[in-house]
This record gives sequence, C-alpha cells and structure tokens, in this order.
Amino acid sequence: MTDAPTPRSAAPADVRRTELVGEVMAGLDHLDHLPLEEQTAKLAEAQSVLQAVLNNDPTLAQLGIPGVAR
Repeated sequence: MTDAPTPRSAAPADVRRTELVGEVMAGLDHLDHLPLEEQTAKLAEAQSVLQAVLNNDPTLAQLGIPGVAR
C-alpha cells in the first residue's frame, strides 16, 4: 500500500514549518499546570523543534512531538 500525499504533506516546506511552530507553541498551553519534570521535558522538546526550524534542518519533517497531532 502506498501512502497517498495529503494536502499537508504536499504543502511547501516553509508552510509545513510554520504550521509546526504553531503546533509546538499550542502544545505549551497550560504548561504551568504540569509537574516540573513534565514542564522541563515539554520545553526541551519544543526548544529542539524550534531550533531545527530556525536552522532549516532537513530532518525536521521526520520529527515527532508527543502530544502534538501532525
């Protein structure tokens, strides 16, 4: 079975990266209600993704963020 492209996967890389930044930031909502360890983990993951976006990392499309729908 082949994976048919979706509108999202067919979007230009800059559009996908912009959407990813929005998703990462939305994933940080209500961060203050989580235990400190979870806050740290979520912030570290967000920082990693945002750094990859800023550095135009080609492997970014393969990253997965727990709790963030793609």
